[in-house]
Amino acid sequence: MDIKKFWKETFGGFVLKNVLIAIGIIVALSWITLICVDFYTHHGEAEVVPDLRGSYVEEAEVILAKKGLYPQVIDSVYVRDKKLGTIIEQIPAPNSTLKKNRPVYIIINSRKVRQVALPEINDVSYRQADVMLQSVGLSVASVEYAPSEYKDLVSEVKFHGRTILPGTRVPEGSALVLVVGSGLGESSSTVPTLKGMGLDAASQEAVAASFVIGAVEYDVPPSGNESQYIIYRQRPAAGSSSAAGTRIDVYLTRDKSRLNEVFEEDKKQAETDEQFF
Repeated sequence: MDIKKFWKETFGGFVLKNVLIAIGIIVALSWITLICVDFYTHHGEAEVVPDLRGSYVEEAEVILAKKGLYPQVIDSVYVRDKKLGTIIEQIPAPNSTLKKNRPVYIIINSRKVRQVALPEINDVSYRQADVMLQSVGLSVASVEYAPSEYKDLVSEVKFHGRTILPGTRVPEGSALVLVVGSGLGESSSTVPTLKGMGLDAASQEAVAASFVIGAVEYDVPPSGNESQYIIYRQRPAAGSSSAAGTRIDVYLTRDKSRLNEVFEEDKKQAETDEQFF
């Protein structure tokens, strides 16, 4: 038997045939795969990315939809001089190219103004207080002068006409009114009655009578509920005479029964003040 002929007609031909078929399948699959990849990746199709900065997300959706793109928010920050809720940064950058059905990543400005805590600026000089306010993003709108024991020191801070205390949170960028001491007045005044008042009302009453609130003490430390406290004791005592600008120390409680307490020390002080003035 001719071995070459046998190999060609049997095993050799079978192997060659199957090898050719396998190669054909691989070529066909590769070609189909390339077509699918081109279709999926939109090969050769690219859009110029528009400038979305300054726009709102809703506006960006409409703009990008026309180009077969869509926005995706990845972060939110607060920038004071930018409109709230607008886009401040984007990836890819404006005028770069991007294939269709791809996201444009955006960073937006916060929709709410950041709140900052009022620093402790009572009893510091006006200049120092101004620097401290600027460091947290606040400013001084104007200065009011009132009689006080110490000249040129901040005795009160006002926001929208209302006295605010250290730690109070106000919108960043707000302008505050500082009440600065002009020194003690030459004439004496009658100390107003602050008993039973809340701290805000007492501050206004004291200023109206040419006094300022001094030390503030609570019988039980407050935990964010300062508005529920009332003054049950004050020094100097109500009705006594003191120089304009004198500080009135106040003591606060949530227990209204303490309003009936009588402090001998205050009575003696009031008698002494009356004799002196």
